[in-house]
Amino acid sequence: MPTATTIPTPMTAAPAPTPAPAPTPTTAPMTLRAALDRYFAASGFDESSYVDDWVDIPLGPIPVRFPNTADRKRTVPSHDLHHALTGYDATFMGELQIAAWEIGGGMGRHWTGWFLNLTAMSWGAVVRPRTAFRAFVRGRRSHNLYQRPLAPEQMSEDVETVRAERGIKASPAQATGRDYAAYVAYAAVAQVAGAVMLALTPAMIGLGVWGRIKERTRAR
Repeated sequence: MPTATTIPTPMTAAPAPTPAPAPTPTTAPMTLRAALDRYFAASGFDESSYVDDWVDIPLGPIPVRFPNTADRKRTVPSHDLHHALTGYDATFMGELQIAAWEIGGGMGRHWTGWFLNLTAMSWGAVVRPRTAFRAFVRGRRSHNLYQRPLAPEQMSEDVETVRAERGIKASPAQATGRDYAAYVAYAAVAQVAGAVMLALTPAMIGLGVWGRIKERTRAR
């Protein structure tokens, strides 16, 4: 630590030269693992959703439950990492954005992910069409983890390095006519997925109530 500069007086010698100030500490790069942990802390989620048999999503006081299929378990780890990489949070709006972003980039054979994201896109196209479209275009310019899986050792890499490698920029490039056409096509299909989800909602609420009753029974 630098020592205080001595003020010369008639009874003291001239002070020694003032040492150079210590360099200002810089923020250490955040690893992808740390970014994922921060997302978990902010969202209240954790990796248990990768193995649980059921998915429970409370909509206010209404419990909603559906099976955590093998295909969804295969999809969720990449989905959570996408949240960490894009900065979209786990709020309602954040989920609409990440859904549009993932659809824009393509989801390969992750069929459950396609259905759930198209359902969210059906809401985004109505509630916040411009926001959803920007996320969609951003996804079309990125290389997501469904198309190019992440190597395990990359979890220790700087999150900004991974973003740069995959073209995940803070804002999308200028939209083209093809982007508009693709978005309209996906938004039309999304309305079908949304209608199917609406039809399934009573059954999912029934499963949610059943699950809550079982939990309370076990707690007694």
